[in-house]
Amino acid sequence: MRVGVLNSWLSSRYLPFWGSYLQALEVEVVQPEEASVNLPVPAPIRRVLGQVFNLKTQGVDYLLLPDVQLGVEAHKGSPSPWLVDLQATLERLVPGLPPALVVPAERSPEVAGLAATIGQLLTQNPMLARRALERTKHQLGFTFTPPKQSGAHLIGLVAQPMLLDDPEWLDALRAALAEQGLSLFLADKAPAELRQEGAHLELGLELPTDLEAAGMHRYLSRLGKIKGLLYVHDPEYLPLPSPLRKLLKKSEPPKPWRVVGLEAPWPQVAAELAQRLRL
Repeated sequence: MRVGVLNSWLSSRYLPFWGSYLQALEVEVVQPEEASVNLPVPAPIRRVLGQVFNLKTQGVDYLLLPDVQLGVEAHKGSPSPWLVDLQATLERLVPGLPPALVVPAERSPEVAGLAATIGQLLTQNPMLARRALERTKHQLGFTFTPPKQSGAHLIGLVAQPMLLDDPEWLDALRAALAEQGLSLFLADKAPAELRQEGAHLELGLELPTDLEAAGMHRYLSRLGKIKGLLYVHDPEYLPLPSPLRKLLKKSEPPKPWRVVGLEAPWPQVAAELAQRLRL
């Protein structure tokens, strides 16, 4: 049995447990190899599609995919399908997509029941699944470790959290900011804390990733060491929630800020931020 896993799209939040659990089930965990797809979509989306196409080519039996909304459904608005149903979105774009095992993109003790069900499905051996879960369930306790960050003239990033899990995209942004003497800063609070921050804005947001993005805005706006804010928004793929965008127009952040797209010219964006900061 071979299960393919992604190394993006919030994989750092859920894969530490699921990777260990699948190995304890004696299931082969297949990592994606570098692959590119020729589709007119932004680079972070191309990377996810490239990984999925590659895993399909490698002949996996199942794909482990994240539910980034943790089972929460949107009852209003028209959120991007990339935000609310990754499996269905990939099925439309990847012919012959392997069957998916959809798991919450977060570790918590409540995931143990789903893990037991998936373990029995993959092994057809309840005893093996039970032993594997006993050996690995301690990893379901989520501990947040803030990223190590330093530098002067910090620019806070507000975006859907999947972008903050894309090192290639972040590296390009960091490099452009560094050329102007700026340093990128990611919100150093746990996802659940950021969602609470977002809820305090009372914007009527439902989806966890929307609340998290709004929480980044609230937290970074008041953090004194943050000198500027960069909001990254793509209406089709990874939009910032509409109520947050309306809030920005009505009540501007108390520091220089910009809203840009996923494939903005980063050197130009960095230069404009530096100019606004009078560096």
